[in-house]
Amino acid sequence: MKITVNEQPQQFYLAFKEWTPAVGHEIQVGKYRFCAIVIGNKINVSEVTTGARVLNIPFDFATLLITGTKEDTIKYFYSIGESIKRAIEKSNDVDVMISEMQEIAYERLGEMPEIKNVDVEV
Repeated sequence: MKITVNEQPQQFYLAFKEWTPAVGHEIQVGKYRFCAIVIGNKINVSEVTTGARVLNIPFDFATLLITGTKEDTIKYFYSIGESIKRAIEKSNDVDVMISEMQEIAYERLGEMPEIKNVDVEV
């Protein structure tokens, strides 16, 4: 299963009480797509088509040090992709879970807005 991390920041939508926009990077693991978004002191990793959180990773001082550059951050997100890959390989029903999450999100929140590339000024 190939892992890629999109270096281009994008605006994703997370499934809260409503579709909530947030900027992050896409991590693709095989045919599955996730987004990594720093929210407070956590990295929220959500499935892209549902906005449903699948991981919450602490974003502490040590993480800050190893993600000091864009290149280092992309490498770190790649390691998150490796963790997701291991979880996918252990599961037999990822497609079913995503399909169910898509139905629930659509019923609760309606259609998700379009994901867009964003320009981030440094």
